[in-house]
Amino acid sequence: YPMLIFTRKVKKDGAQYFGPFPNAGSVRRVQELISSVFQLRENSGIPLKMRKKPCLQFHMNRCLAPCVDNTTVEEYAKTVKQVKAFLEGRVSEVIEDLEKEMKASASRKDFELAMLYRDRIQAVERLTGYNTNMVQANNDDLDFIGVAQAGNYAMVQLFQMRKGRVIGRDKRFLTNANEATASEIIEPFMSSYYGQATHIPPVILVPEVGMELSFWQDYLGETADRKVSLRTPQRGEKVELMGMAQRNATNGLEAEIALLEKRGEAPGVRELHKLAELENAPYRIEGFDISNLMGTHTVASIVVFEGGRAKKSEYRKMRITGLDKPDDFYSMQQVIRRRFSGSLADKMAMPDLLLIDGGKGQLTSARKGLKEAGVDIPMLGLAKKYETIIREGKDDILVPETHPALRLLIAIRDESHRTAVGFNRKERGKAMQRSVLDDIEGIGPTKRDRLLQHFSSIDEIKFADIEVLDSLIGYKAAVSVKKFFEQY
Repeated sequence: YPMLIFTRKVKKDGAQYFGPFPNAGSVRRVQELISSVFQLRENSGIPLKMRKKPCLQFHMNRCLAPCVDNTTVEEYAKTVKQVKAFLEGRVSEVIEDLEKEMKASASRKDFELAMLYRDRIQAVERLTGYNTNMVQANNDDLDFIGVAQAGNYAMVQLFQMRKGRVIGRDKRFLTNANEATASEIIEPFMSSYYGQATHIPPVILVPEVGMELSFWQDYLGETADRKVSLRTPQRGEKVELMGMAQRNATNGLEAEIALLEKRGEAPGVRELHKLAELENAPYRIEGFDISNLMGTHTVASIVVFEGGRAKKSEYRKMRITGLDKPDDFYSMQQVIRRRFSGSLADKMAMPDLLLIDGGKGQLTSARKGLKEAGVDIPMLGLAKKYETIIREGKDDILVPETHPALRLLIAIRDESHRTAVGFNRKERGKAMQRSVLDDIEGIGPTKRDRLLQHFSSIDEIKFADIEVLDSLIGYKAAVSVKKFFEQY
């Protein structure tokens, strides 16, 4: 009467082993599922020790109670067979067996037992995703692998397909992958995973990353004691599988990096230090952006990030002066000069790096502003097209958007852009409201503010009933407002 045991080591003791699993939590979840669906014993030791009374598991319909001779060897062996099929990924076989038992029980009019089998079928389908996972019509047994890399970080994801259905996956997050190629990331993972695996499928799909497929076919074939084929698909459904693995690896990598950022570990700061070849780690970064509408109400924003996180208490906004037409280069030069030579120079700490929204032209203008202020600080630009990192006097840098350094720069650029646009919109709104209402005879600051507080737009004031205006600003002023807007 075999039982299922959690172990961390594989021994040559005649037992059948299943795995590997990603972590102990995964093993315990599988054990709990098996315990809830299959009536496999969970205690009474090895070998089985007989009892006088069955334990609680029997009364919960979660054990056949061989410890009190409540079952036969044949009946218990049937349960063991189902558990093995489940652990080997042959979920369809398990469901077919349970469905047969359900129908047999129903034909005997044992409806209570039939309902029990129905609940177990639903539990297997729900917890394995049997009805929702990707399915292929040709009933393949294979694994397929995806890899994603960003600076010092990488993610490998392996999916298990059995009988044409994805039934599980494993993943590894790596933190020392800076100099590694994709093949150098995948191969140690495969060595570790398949070195512990109790089942190796006949086909393994891998991305085109320069692996020595013949070596791995020989190694895995010897381990599995049968032929194992490694392939890189070029067309058909299997290309879609590889795309799925790649997307999941990329999404998984982004999630892990985001988790590091949330913990305050600032992977973007470390990676930017190396990627941009900066002399010092850019703990404090200030981002600059310009916003205007057809050359009017030109404003600038300064946002501050420390340790990879926004420090909103130190955000600043500026109105650009001395312009009668759009000139982003002049505006950038002015905001940089004023930031490091005016009152802000004394109030704000010196940054380790400046991020300029734009390309070479904006960088050149920013450098002029620094020279006028008598300050020398490293700076980078971020060009929207292709999210290219622009350096002074060095080659531009192109990296995937998953790269922690680029993620940090994009976050700073987007925040500076959002702040600048919001300030510009606010300035334009104030100017429009002030210029219209201040031209109305009899409307001073107090009455103007009452109108602006009550109505959400100039149009609402224009079409408001005179009675409403009278209640807010008096009849005489209300008549002036109505006469004023009748002209337009």
